[in-house]
Amino acid sequence: MKNFQAIYPLLLLAIFAFKACDPNKDLYEKMDAGIPPHSENIEYTLVDSDYNRFGGFIAEYKAFNDSLPAMDYIPEILSRNFVTLNLGSSAMVTFNHFLLHPTWWDAGFGYELTANDYAFLGVGNSFTPDNPAWQNVPFLLEREYPDPSEGFQVNIIYNFTEAGSTWLNVDTYEYDGEAWILLETREDIPYIGYELTPDDYDLFGGSIAQFNNFSEDNPPENYLPVFLKNHFPFTPIGGEQVLRYRYFDGSTTVHRTDKYVFDGILWEPLPYVEERTEQYIFGDEGWAFDPTVIFDMVSSDYMYLVSIDPVGQQEFAYDDFAYYYGASAFYSNFDIRIIGRRLDKLESGEYADPELGEIYETEGPEAVMEEMLRRIKEEGLIYLLQHKYPDASPQVGGIDVHFYVGFQTFADNWVRRFPQAEYICTAAGDPPQFEMVNFIPDRD
Repeated sequence: MKNFQAIYPLLLLAIFAFKACDPNKDLYEKMDAGIPPHSENIEYTLVDSDYNRFGGFIAEYKAFNDSLPAMDYIPEILSRNFVTLNLGSSAMVTFNHFLLHPTWWDAGFGYELTANDYAFLGVGNSFTPDNPAWQNVPFLLEREYPDPSEGFQVNIIYNFTEAGSTWLNVDTYEYDGEAWILLETREDIPYIGYELTPDDYDLFGGSIAQFNNFSEDNPPENYLPVFLKNHFPFTPIGGEQVLRYRYFDGSTTVHRTDKYVFDGILWEPLPYVEERTEQYIFGDEGWAFDPTVIFDMVSSDYMYLVSIDPVGQQEFAYDDFAYYYGASAFYSNFDIRIIGRRLDKLESGEYADPELGEIYETEGPEAVMEEMLRRIKEEGLIYLLQHKYPDASPQVGGIDVHFYVGFQTFADNWVRRFPQAEYICTAAGDPPQFEMVNFIPDRD
C-alpha cells in the first residue's frame, strides 16, 4: 500500500502532462502524419466546426451564400481535414447554402388565362410577337370588369410563344378612368403563385382573420400546410405551390413568399437553407472547385417536365404523368412502355400522342423507342437544366462546366434502366443553352 501511495501522485502528473501536451487535435494530426501522401476520391459533409472556422454570417447560419460562395472556403477546409491527400484526389463536398433570393420570389401572381379566355379573344392557347397580349387582353378585362374604379390594377398571366419556345409572362394593367393601360410586363416567370385573399384569412379565425396577416404569435407554417391540403386536394406527390401572404414583423405588415412541396401526406415548406453538393479536385496549386454538376432526377424534376409537356395528360386519370416526355412524378421515372402506355388511344380512337402513333405505324417500334429517348435527351433534359440552372455559364473560374443527369426509364416487360446524359453549357443567357456530349444507356 505504501508503494502505491507513493506512485499514485506521479501517475496523476503523468496523465495531466499527457493531456496538456497531446490533446485530441494533435493526436489526429499525428495519426494523419503516419499515413503517406496518396490520391483518393472521397465524399465529405461539412459539420458545424467547419463553418465556425470562418465566423460571421457563415458561422451564424452554418451556411454559405452567393456573396460568400463555398468555393472560396472549402479548399481550406479540405486542406486542414485531409492533410495526406495530394495530386489527383477529388472530393464530393456537401454543404449548406443560404438562398439570398430564392427563385420562387420571382413567381407571378394574378389571373391565369384559361382555354375559354383564349377562345374568347380568338387566339390559340398562346400569344405571339405578331399577336401580342396587350392588343387582346384589354377586351377580356372590359368583359370581366365592366365598371372598374380609376386606378384599379390587375395582373394577367398568359402563355407567350416565340421561335418555337413557350413561356409564361405576367402583365400588370391599370384602369385610368377611360381605358386599360399596360404598366409592366414580366417575362418568363418561374412559377405561378397563389396569393391569400381576405376570405382565406377569415378561415383561420382569431387575430389572423381580424388583421389579415400572420405574425410571430401565429406563424404561417402552423396554418398554411392545412390550408394547402384543403385548397389543392388533388396535388400529386412532388407537386409544388408558391404562396404569397401578409406577415406582421413586429413593426409593419410585409408580403412574404414561400414555396411548399407535397410529399404525398404533408405540405412541407422549402427552407431558405438548401443542401448542395460540389466537387473539388486537388491540382498543382492544391484544392480547387470543380464546377461539374452531377445529380439524379427526383420526383419534382419529373413533375416539372409533366408541367411543360406539349401533349399533356390527355384522358389519363392522374396529373403526375404526361405523354410527350413520358415523365412520371409518382414513380420518378420516364415511362417508355410502347404498348402499355405511350401508344394509348383516346376514346375517339386517336393516339394520345399522334406523332408517336404515326412513327409506330410507318417505321415500327424501334423507331418509337428512338424517338422517345430523343425527346428525353435532346429536349426534356435540356429544358430541365434551363429550369434548375438559369444562371449557368460555359465556364466557372476558367473551368468548363459539365452537367451529368441521371434518370430512370421503365420499359415494357418491367425493364428498368438507369441512363446518364452529359451536357455542357454552350452559352449563358435567358435561358442558357445546353448541348449533350455523351450518353450512357445504363449505369448498372
